[in-house]
Amino acid sequence: MSTSINTEALTRIPLPAILADHGYGLQQTGPGRFLAESPDHAERLSISCLPDGKWLYRDQNHQNNKGNALHFMQAHGYPGFQIAANALTAYTQPERLTAAQSLLNDLDHRYRDAGRDELERFNTEIPLNRLAEAHGWAMDAKESTKTWEKYRSPSGDAIVINPGKNLYFHQQNKDHDKGGVIQFTQAHILNNGSLGDARKYLRDFAGDNRPEWNMEAQQRAASVPPAPQIENRKGEWKALPTLTPKSLRYLTDQRGLDIKTIAAYGDRSMRTDIYRTPGGGELHNVAFANVAVDQDNNAVISGWEKKGAGTEKSFSGFHGQRGITVFKHKDFDNRDERTPDDVGTCQKMVLCESSIDALSKTQMDGCRPGDVYVSTGGTPSAAAKKALAALIQKNQPQEVVLAFDNDTAGHEYARQMEEHMAEQSQMPGMPTFSISKEFPEGAKDWNEVLKPKAIDSRPRVPKRMELERIPGQGRGTAPSQGHSDQSASQDENVEAQNILAHLQTNTPALDAKTERTIDRAFRNIEKNWGLER
Repeated sequence: MSTSINTEALTRIPLPAILADHGYGLQQTGPGRFLAESPDHAERLSISCLPDGKWLYRDQNHQNNKGNALHFMQAHGYPGFQIAANALTAYTQPERLTAAQSLLNDLDHRYRDAGRDELERFNTEIPLNRLAEAHGWAMDAKESTKTWEKYRSPSGDAIVINPGKNLYFHQQNKDHDKGGVIQFTQAHILNNGSLGDARKYLRDFAGDNRPEWNMEAQQRAASVPPAPQIENRKGEWKALPTLTPKSLRYLTDQRGLDIKTIAAYGDRSMRTDIYRTPGGGELHNVAFANVAVDQDNNAVISGWEKKGAGTEKSFSGFHGQRGITVFKHKDFDNRDERTPDDVGTCQKMVLCESSIDALSKTQMDGCRPGDVYVSTGGTPSAAAKKALAALIQKNQPQEVVLAFDNDTAGHEYARQMEEHMAEQSQMPGMPTFSISKEFPEGAKDWNEVLKPKAIDSRPRVPKRMELERIPGQGRGTAPSQGHSDQSASQDENVEAQNILAHLQTNTPALDAKTERTIDRAFRNIEKNWGLER
């Protein structure tokens, strides 16, 4: 028996929810406007929600790939109107509509947290010709006009740029290699990098801080403009709350980090950035301090990276100016744990792309007090390289390990940093150190390697045991009142939670006896809840 199809209802299904199920990366670019990128980077879809609630999309790379949800499904594995409509019907169920709305809320939160449309800002504030010059491209004056400027790369590639529209195309690949600042960065700076990598990279080139961008074409020189002055945000950083139970749970339950790892490295470099939602809720993101060198050659806190739990995937954000995040063990300067000659210096300095990866790597390596772990925050910026040079001079590593992601971008970062570190080692005042490369085997990054093993092997507080604050300073948290039948291990449970409170009050690091108390308390929690291995 045939069933009538409500086409109007199907065209009002939020397209971002459908695209997310197909593996597309999503970014909100304005009210009711989104950008989606296919897993193979072949499609870049502009998505809009019309005033009447209908959703439409258009592929920036393929002019015939456009329409509504029905058109998308027919073009992506559901041939024919009837088959596509039947597949979309599932999205009209209440639970799927609720999930779609949650995704939209999450994307909206990320957009609002950014403050304004970052992608649009890049395209309007960064002159493409100036960006190309900063990366070694030279204008061919003989073959350029007032409307079109021809540029050649050091390797001989040729592109044509329209400065008025801030667009380009590749002369030998006009159909696929074209676009604006974002597309040029992905294709010609990051070697086909992802949209997320391009966004991270371009933040150091924002037009607000680059008056040099406005120079006339014939007066410009192909050199990288000076970086904007670094602002000391120590006061803002100190005002952030220390790690809370919610931000701790993100690190332990979702990222597989051990309490001992967080205790060893959390006091100096981690806090909580709380986002208050319009509905009155709170999102507790972990904040990782970024350190940069200011104009007076002082190391200052220049901003912080933000990581937290999102609806569909982890949330990432940033506040301030980028530098590096440094993770030093609590015993790095402890003369009781290290020999006097070793205090203040390190055996290895390990560079990773993100703070989560750096913490994952140090946990996998055994949290050695004599090693320093550093997050470059993706592509090492000029500020990051300057801060890293100062850190190397101060801590005198014997070896620098380049432990970036195991993907095309990560291998390229490692190649660039290997050349940069080799040059730096020859500079006056720099120590002599060896350089090695290490990539996560069988995974994209170090957290992908750590997380499955860590979450499966260690005891942890069950999610249904909600934590609530015990009144009174320094008394930590305890299991909620609904679990009074667990009173036999209540004292040890409270003791374990009091230990976690050390991270929130900046008390001294844990000793061996206290760490054993944590382990014993968590084992009792696991046993009482029937989770013992």
